[in-house]
Amino acid sequence: MGRSTELRISETVLVAVQLSGVDLGKVDILDEAERNRAATLSSSAQRDRFVAGRIALRLHAANLAGVSPGMLRADYLCPSCRHQDKAHGMPRYQVPSTGLPVKVSLSRSGDWCLLAGTTDDGVVGVGVDMEAEGAAGFDGFEAVAMTACEREQLQGIPPSRKALFQTRLWARKEAVLKALGIGLTDDPAVVDVSSSVPLVRGRMTGSERWVIEHVDPAAVGMPKSFFAVLALRRMSQQTPRDESD
Repeated sequence: MGRSTELRISETVLVAVQLSGVDLGKVDILDEAERNRAATLSSSAQRDRFVAGRIALRLHAANLAGVSPGMLRADYLCPSCRHQDKAHGMPRYQVPSTGLPVKVSLSRSGDWCLLAGTTDDGVVGVGVDMEAEGAAGFDGFEAVAMTACEREQLQGIPPSRKALFQTRLWARKEAVLKALGIGLTDDPAVVDVSSSVPLVRGRMTGSERWVIEHVDPAAVGMPKSFFAVLALRRMSQQTPRDESD
């Protein structure tokens, strides 16, 4: 597998992989539910991309956990569906012998796949997204995907940089949505990423701490034509109350 240099951000390890370099013969390391989901995809190209991404993700998780890939148990959770089918939703892996959770995220664009993973207990959600430059530069994007505050920011962007601004904002937004565990199952306009701390409509975020970092594609061996973002969601430490007050 064509694996790039590892990049560590806040106890989270990122690597980039070329999907065409993944050995599809390793499909047997996937869980049955993952293989069954691949079989539902309509074209062989889609199936190959899905399988390659899942193989790469499992290998990355196994490397972080220090175990063989076959020892991991897929433990996917979809908050929207309210059930686990172990092949759909927020990706996680468990080491059955230790109960060690590995929280992971994956993003694909073209022949590239960006992976993020952590065993940090303090992280409750991890999301990564990569986009080709200008991918969200189409007309109508702001109407369907941006909040009022984000549209206001867009008004101050020169026309020549509008496509880049929209793509970078979209990468931040999708990384946050993945870290929340909802992905694109919800309206992307429910999340505002116009500031350093994301705001989520209908959700109290005071108990959460966020780390949102732009990822240098060259640092993981990807072409500079990509833009990538890592989002980590942590629960804030509550300050004990002074009983003398």
